[in-house]
Amino acid sequence: MYFVPPQVRMTAYRGLVANREIKCNNAIGVRRARQLMIQPEISIVTIKKMYSYLSRAKTYYRPGDLSKCGTVSFMLWGGTPALNWSRKILKAYK
Repeated sequence: MYFVPPQVRMTAYRGLVANREIKCNNAIGVRRARQLMIQPEISIVTIKKMYSYLSRAKTYYRPGDLSKCGTVSFMLWGGTPALNWSRKILKAYK
């Protein structure tokens, strides 16, 4: 199990707040954001899923543009802090 860094939690929270405004209808992303905020630790399986999603979704991420569903969805999964964190863990895990 791995502790979720505060920056990942905060980005997920900001994604939830933004999602309430524009309603991107991303149930899986909302679930992931809630998990990142509530659970202090997550498994390597979850980290692999996060890295897989975030490495694909970063294409749609526009920093500061919370009017785009791609940006909000990326943030729900922890955004850039989660991408960097998951990459680091997976590199060490191999």
